[in-house]
Amino acid sequence: MHDATGRGETPAGTVLDDPQGLAEAVARIREFPGPVEITIGGDHPVGPHMGSLVRRQTALRLREAGAEPLLLRAPVAVDDDIPDEGVLAAVDDALELCRGVGAGWLVLALGGVAHRGRQRRRLYSMLAALAEAASHRQVKLMVQNSTIVEEVGMLMALLDREYDNGTLDVTAPDVTSMAWDVSRSRAAGQADNAAWEYVRRAAARAPVLVRGITVEDAETLSRGLPGFEENRAAGRVLLVLTR
Repeated sequence: MHDATGRGETPAGTVLDDPQGLAEAVARIREFPGPVEITIGGDHPVGPHMGSLVRRQTALRLREAGAEPLLLRAPVAVDDDIPDEGVLAAVDDALELCRGVGAGWLVLALGGVAHRGRQRRRLYSMLAALAEAASHRQVKLMVQNSTIVEEVGMLMALLDREYDNGTLDVTAPDVTSMAWDVSRSRAAGQADNAAWEYVRRAAARAPVLVRGITVEDAETLSRGLPGFEENRAAGRVLLVLTR
């Protein structure tokens, strides 16, 4: 079976980030089965308003439609210009929601390390705390770039160093990974092949998410990036398509 890109055996999934009901989400997933990233929200298919029974029922319908794996997207950027406690509380709630619907990954956006919110060290400390909280809930974090992918790579390197030193309380270093938003790295002037060099190394460490692309973009990446299709086939790259 070929995916929507016309290449390979691993299907390209979809991003569900607009307000919509569960029926709409199920229809979209049936069109693009595979990895599915759903933004958390009260008017979205998965949200904090859901009780435990509704969470289980929703997870079942999403998976029956073809959502595998299921990823949730936190409704807040890690470096949003709000108090630290607000970010931590929002992500903590999102981690609990991940457990409720059986989502193994939570996508965290960076709002712009260089010019918004928090200094790098403060941002790293927050991410370390979130990594520990995720590990305790058996959920993994995928940190998305806001500009070039090196901004996430730097944070991953710091977390790995702390893990090696025994000062990061997580079960394994791969509790954190990368979400490569291709549209954002391109907007920052980074060529796809330059970004891929970093993402490919990250994929050797833990599965990565590739987002911010259309079907046509996926074709371009598959044809032009060495090892891209091989990493997809091995489950090291999860691909989700924008509407």
